[in-house]
Amino acid sequence: MPQRQPLRTQGAGGSARVAEPPMRVFGRRVRTFESFRDSAFRWFFVSTLAQMYSAIGQMFVRTFLVYELTESYAAVGLVALVSGIVQFLLGPYGGVLADRFPKKTVTQVFQFVGLLNAFVIGTLAIMGILEFWHLLISSVSQGILVALMVPARQAMVSEIVPPERIMNGVALNTAAMNMMQFGAPLIGGVLLATAGAGVTFFSMAGCYAVAILTMLPIPAVSAQAGRGRGGVREAFRDIGDGFRYIARHRVLRMILLLAFFISMLGTPFQGLLPGFVQDAFDAGPALAALFMTFSAIGAFLAALIIASLRRSGRGKLLILMGVFLGGSILGMAISPWIWLSLPIMILMGIGQSGRMAMASALIQEQAEPAYRGRAMSVLMMQFAVMQGGVFVLGIVAELVGIRLAVFVVAIMLLGALALFGLFSPTLRRLQ
Repeated sequence: MPQRQPLRTQGAGGSARVAEPPMRVFGRRVRTFESFRDSAFRWFFVSTLAQMYSAIGQMFVRTFLVYELTESYAAVGLVALVSGIVQFLLGPYGGVLADRFPKKTVTQVFQFVGLLNAFVIGTLAIMGILEFWHLLISSVSQGILVALMVPARQAMVSEIVPPERIMNGVALNTAAMNMMQFGAPLIGGVLLATAGAGVTFFSMAGCYAVAILTMLPIPAVSAQAGRGRGGVREAFRDIGDGFRYIARHRVLRMILLLAFFISMLGTPFQGLLPGFVQDAFDAGPALAALFMTFSAIGAFLAALIIASLRRSGRGKLLILMGVFLGGSILGMAISPWIWLSLPIMILMGIGQSGRMAMASALIQEQAEPAYRGRAMSVLMMQFAVMQGGVFVLGIVAELVGIRLAVFVVAIMLLGALALFGLFSPTLRRLQ
């Protein structure tokens, strides 16, 4: 019998590469960890772990410190808002950078910016002069970093792994981020409670250094758009070109529209979670970290499941993940007990991680390489929308109470998802 020939696919930079069969574990084919066959992806995975500890840890610790200094949800929301405004304004240009320059170079430059940001805040804390406005400026710096780096870093997955593994690579990269959603609040909360804010931020600066170094073995890929030069006028032209491309592409348009609705209504609660735990359960950073840990457990499980899936029914699954998120937020709004709220956080993690991994993978598959960075930058702008949502939810929580505010937002999200499910055949039929 003639042997079946392996499928040849197109790799990064146009080189031909052979599509390997699924990995076998105990004699059975397993798709979950296929991307780890590539050494470049393994280094990328380690870099993601180090970077996300710093990013998520800073967000958690900064939120707690702001609330501790001000005892105001509005102040927490303001810190999130200024970061969101920066991300919203600079996000499209982050996509241009990702398409004009090697994504590895863009990523490492802004990882160094993150290192400096964490080191300065740690120094101020050690000196005992850390104030609210320092944390506000730190949030702005973090917003710049996210806007200009994340589109390049996220789009790198499609350059490291072959096309048939994009969803697997994106899901495993999401799993790394979710591991730090589990680990960063836990480690950050323990360090904050035992060693203080200075040591906590120094540890985050150190992990940014690790993230930079572990990117070195990854081969750099030339800019897909072939536009390494150009001034402000050309940058705005590229941004407009990217938005026109998305507007013409019906599938990309619907995925991004759904992502923005979920970010506007579904994710702001997580930005207020440390304050919610203190207010609703009269608890400190340790319990808030535990809540974040349970959410990260669900997120990690969702990423592994998605890494194992075949390419079918993914549009419906994207909507379903949003329903999980909305339902869990509703449950948190009405749950009076910690023992019930913790399992609900697992469902929240599943919904949040699942919808992010699905949207990112689908966009990288659907977008042409020359537009992939700009398409991802638009997806990343949802974090700016989330930060604005944190500000609005914080103001409403000041007026009517945190539980009622979260309840109303959850109902609005579930209603919006029902409309997408009923009136968007493009998403329902997306494989």
